Formats: sequence, C-alpha cells, structure tokens
Amino acid sequence: MENMTSDPLALFNQLYKEMDEIYHQYAKRRGISDTALWLLYSLYEDGAGYTQRELCSAWHYPPQTINSALKSLVNQGYIRLKPVEGNQKNKRIALTETGKELMREVIFPLIQAEKRTFQRLEKSERDALLSLTHKYVSLLKGEVK
Repeated sequence: MENMTSDPLALFNQLYKEMDEIYHQYAKRRGISDTALWLLYSLYEDGAGYTQRELCSAWHYPPQTINSALKSLVNQGYIRLKPVEGNQKNKRIALTETGKELMREVIFPLIQAEKRTFQRLEKSERDALLSLTHKYVSLLKGEVK
C-alpha cells in the first residue's frame, strides 16, 4: 500500500483497512461473504460449534448480520442449525459434510497462511504486536463511548 499520509494514526488506520481488504478479497474469490468467512473461521477454531449469540459476541457482529450469513450458509448446504437442549430458540451451528469440505478448501489454507505469516515475525515482534494491539483496543474502548 502506498503511504498516502505522514500522520501515524491515519497510516495505522489505512493498514488496518488494507488487512481487512485482504480478507474481503479472499472471501470474494471463494464466493462467500466476509461474515460467512469469519463464521466458518470460528467453526474451524471451535469444532463444537457456536450458537448465534456466541458468534455475535465473539466477532462483534450485529445479530441480524449473523442471522443473514447463517441463513445463506444453511441454504448453500454448508451448515445446519441444531436446537440446544432445553432451549428451542437457541441453536448450535454444525457443519455438514459439504461444509467440512469447504472448511478444508477455504478456511484451512487461510489459517495456514496466517500462521506462516505470523511465524515469520520474530517472537519479540509477535509479542509486541499482540500486546500493543490489545492495549490500543482497550484504550480506544475507553475513549469512544
């Protein structure tokens, strides 16, 4: 990305948006929405599956965004929604066989690319990146109310 500003904060925000665009283009090339990409990513990370509410909380998406993405993934045959015992309103998301294949073809290669990229940073750089990003997000939450 061409540095279009000398303002460090603006540059930080441009880099953040560039990283977001990398994921957007990856999802687009594979014919899924950004939200579907992150939902599937979540299911890869937690094989037991999430409920819709848990996904909203984990990925900071509004319920209607998650609901739309889930409906699309159900209609495409990638997931099914299974009622949670004792609560028919709450449903757990489970991959179908087609969904597991999509996971192997789309999500697994993405996670492997992320891991290779992260490992190319020195340990001290990885630690600093995580620590500073966490601190920045915490401070920003306190400032933006």
